[in-house]
Amino acid sequence: MSEVQLDTAAFHRRAKRLLDLWTVSEYPECRDIGSIVVIQGRADEKKPYTKTIAMQMWLLGYEFPNTLMIFTKEKIYILASQKKAKILQPLQSVADGVSLEVLVHGKDADKNKETFRTLVSVITGNGSSVGVLTDDATDGKIVDEWAAAYGPEKAAITEHSVNRFVSSVLAVKEGSELESEKTAAAMCTSAIQDYFIDEMARTFDEGKSISNEKIAEKMANVLVNDKLAKRLFPKVPILDMAEWTAHPSVQSGGKYDLSPNAGSSSAQLHAGTVVCTLSMRYFMYNASISRTFMIDPTPEQESNYSLLLGLHKKMLGWMRPGAVMGEVYAKAAEHVKESRPDLVDHFSKSCGWVTGIEMSDGVNELKTGCTETLKPNMVLVLRLGLENMTNSKAADKLSKNYTFQLIDTVVVKEESDAVVVTLCSKEPNDVSFFFNDEEPAAETKRAAKRENGSGDQRPTTRKSAILPSKFRSEEKEEESSTRKRREHQKELLNRLLVEGRRRFAGEAGDNGEERREVKKFESYKRETALPREARSGKILVDERADSIILPIYGMSVPFHISTLKNISKNDEGEYVYLRLNMVSPGQGVGKKDNLPIGDPGSTFVRSLTFRSTDGARMNEIYHSITMLKRDQVKRETEKQQMADIVQQDKLVPMQGQRPERLPDVFMRPVADGKRFPAALEIHANGLRYMSAGRAGGTAVNILFNNIRHLFYQPCDYELLVLIHVHLKNPIMLGKKKIQDIQFYREASDASFDETGNRRRRIRYGDEDEIEAEQEERRRRRKLNKEFKEFAAKIAEASNHEVEVDTPFREVAFSGVPSRANVLLQPTVDCLVHLSDTPFFIITVADVEIVHLERVQFGLKNFDMVFVFNDFKRAPVHVNTVPMKQLDNVKEWLDSVNLAYTEGPINLNWTQIMKTVNKDPAGFYEDGGWSFLAQDSDAEDDESEEEESEFTVSEDEFEEDDDSESSQGSDFGEESDESMEDDEDDESGEDWDELEAKAKAYDEKRVRSGGGDEPATRAPAKRARRR
Repeated sequence: MSEVQLDTAAFHRRAKRLLDLWTVSEYPECRDIGSIVVIQGRADEKKPYTKTIAMQMWLLGYEFPNTLMIFTKEKIYILASQKKAKILQPLQSVADGVSLEVLVHGKDADKNKETFRTLVSVITGNGSSVGVLTDDATDGKIVDEWAAAYGPEKAAITEHSVNRFVSSVLAVKEGSELESEKTAAAMCTSAIQDYFIDEMARTFDEGKSISNEKIAEKMANVLVNDKLAKRLFPKVPILDMAEWTAHPSVQSGGKYDLSPNAGSSSAQLHAGTVVCTLSMRYFMYNASISRTFMIDPTPEQESNYSLLLGLHKKMLGWMRPGAVMGEVYAKAAEHVKESRPDLVDHFSKSCGWVTGIEMSDGVNELKTGCTETLKPNMVLVLRLGLENMTNSKAADKLSKNYTFQLIDTVVVKEESDAVVVTLCSKEPNDVSFFFNDEEPAAETKRAAKRENGSGDQRPTTRKSAILPSKFRSEEKEEESSTRKRREHQKELLNRLLVEGRRRFAGEAGDNGEERREVKKFESYKRETALPREARSGKILVDERADSIILPIYGMSVPFHISTLKNISKNDEGEYVYLRLNMVSPGQGVGKKDNLPIGDPGSTFVRSLTFRSTDGARMNEIYHSITMLKRDQVKRETEKQQMADIVQQDKLVPMQGQRPERLPDVFMRPVADGKRFPAALEIHANGLRYMSAGRAGGTAVNILFNNIRHLFYQPCDYELLVLIHVHLKNPIMLGKKKIQDIQFYREASDASFDETGNRRRRIRYGDEDEIEAEQEERRRRRKLNKEFKEFAAKIAEASNHEVEVDTPFREVAFSGVPSRANVLLQPTVDCLVHLSDTPFFIITVADVEIVHLERVQFGLKNFDMVFVFNDFKRAPVHVNTVPMKQLDNVKEWLDSVNLAYTEGPINLNWTQIMKTVNKDPAGFYEDGGWSFLAQDSDAEDDESEEEESEFTVSEDEFEEDDDSESSQGSDFGEESDESMEDDEDDESGEDWDELEAKAKAYDEKRVRSGGGDEPATRAPAKRARRR
């Protein structure tokens, strides 16, 4: 113990923070407290981490048994044994530190009593209100002696619990604490991802039998096995500082317990639903993770898991500084209620808690009734669970009851969504295992269909007598997938409607127009600031003050150049006229040019006209005013363009080591006007590209916290291999504002001459061509590997705040987003075109709905319109998408949960968005986007159901046939008889006779009230009967 050295700077920094927060505490019970007493007796292995121990470890870095700490707002007192006091001595008398006095608790009983009396007098001298940590029962010699000294005064003292206050102080982590949390999280990730998943899969593959308890024990031993620990945790600096917070938990076979300290059952590991939960510490700081693994899941289970996964992503957005924890849980419960009312009773009653030295502090929890607020740098265990669900299609008895749980350790950020630090994948494809032979076969079948281009399900004219499919099962499968897509789209549209009504409830619109005001400008603060030349009574242009001084009734009146709308000059005879038109309300031709009247009592000058015989002088004034106005307009335009430019933090260069570099890459857009290769470097908090140029080059800094998307696109089927950065906020590159920066290298080597060397002049044949192709493939593979690894290093350097996204060329489609027809490739989060400028990037999360225009039979192309969540943002059009890719586009939109509609014509989106912005709440109350869905998949399904309700029986069909045959002639029974008689007559009746009979028949029907319509049209409507 004598070799222990305390971190003096950390103690004083944290102690000062504790005392500062005490004085401005947001908890009423702490405001009147004069002192806080924290006492720890003997060490108890059954209670390794109480709040008292957590406070000691936070301040001192170690547990100090048999120690008494008394805090006042001016000073801290620590009473400990002789050895502990020696360790604590260096903390005293530190410049700019807190005032600290270390007292010794020795073997002399009388001296100890005197020390205790001194400390009791410190407490009573600071008021009768004392703060204590409740629920931390402890015993020992120092506890008994303190109770004897403190007991007589206890009657006059009021004790208050400071658990909430201490928990709030310990909840916000500083830099070193966050690093320990991230290391613990990384260890949890490696243990479950690189060890447990392999063990579980091997057990099921080989058909072995092992209990949940036994596989959990094998997990616990990874820290004991040095060889295995070094393999799983190669980047952990000090493995001895890692420990299990709780024993690993593995649960399966229908019995589940989601409490934090739940253990593993002795039942056998069952191939149904497996829940694995791990909690580890590194340097005292806890991180937790839990994953649910599904073996041969049913569609119902996959749907339930997708709900949990979607809620997880939403909660990261809700967990922002200032959010009340109880309200975050309420949002989660409401989301489950709206999305799946049948799962409300199965949803967990708590969605997580703040973690740190304590696994759970018992105060800051995401549950109903918790009024604590989230703060930046809080670390929470985000826990989502669906308990005790029933699998109606269970293959065996043990699979009938199942439970899902997702646990991640997350960090609350200052101005962004919470960030997950346990980076083990929880996507359905990564947690689902299929061991039945039927499922892979079906999956292979579907994959083969996709590769063969069978995704296009539109009816086409058959050009061959051979049928495209022999099996009815394939057609039924296509119809089933189409029906599922339609049902999902109806669900998405209903969800948009519900969210829109909630989002705009009670919110007034803006009439669809930008609010404009009459701006006030000040040319001079006082009259004495006017130039001396203004006294001459002439027109004066003051460029310094951006003003025009005009003589009006013998007085010099200044007008700011911004108040001038335009100026005109006319020559009439010997006079030159200058007309100055001013900006004023009511003079605009359209609503866009019109300005509101700020004050009804204000007086506005609309125009001023001056004349003079001095033409040269008037020309000079006209020229000066025109140039001044032009400069003012230019400045205003630049100011508007720079409105969304945000001041970036400074790039922190890598210290003590060489930064990771990607050499010889080009940048788009070009920085200095000429294209030169340079290196892209990874630094502590961002990227730096030092572009070469005439003036020493330009440094382009890109910070991780300003990167929204990071794309890596290989050079397969492309001329370039590239890393593309899409920024949250634009930056300035020279005089240009840019939001997309691309670093690339050409896949083809320009310096390589395929036919230039001597050997190829002599012999150039098939072997040389094959060799050249192989060399090019090798070069492309090398480029792809280099850029992919560098992109992964960027994600790792940013602590995975930035994730690498790769376009999926397999599901790409062509379209015209700007002028040229390009290939648009979906990624996980976006739809992009990165190969040429202008770049095209649409973030899926920003899109409200997609409308497909010109979808009708006979057209070769259709158009796409992306409507954004921000209705002020103009919709983006992608034109001329081939009709044969319609089903592929629909499948992609449905897979990323984007609602889409379709229609036969192009719509006026400017007018539509103006109507929406005018009254968003009323728009959603009237049905929202349902007016677009009349010809979409969501409506087609309903129309098919309506038409399919009518069926004709054989009896009805025979009756209809008889009635049609009896009423099928316009000439009645008489004509039928005559026609029968005339069948044997070779000559028959001529046209005049037939026309006379028809006329007589029509007159007879009119007299009998039959109307003008033929009688045979009545039964034609029976086919639409319901």
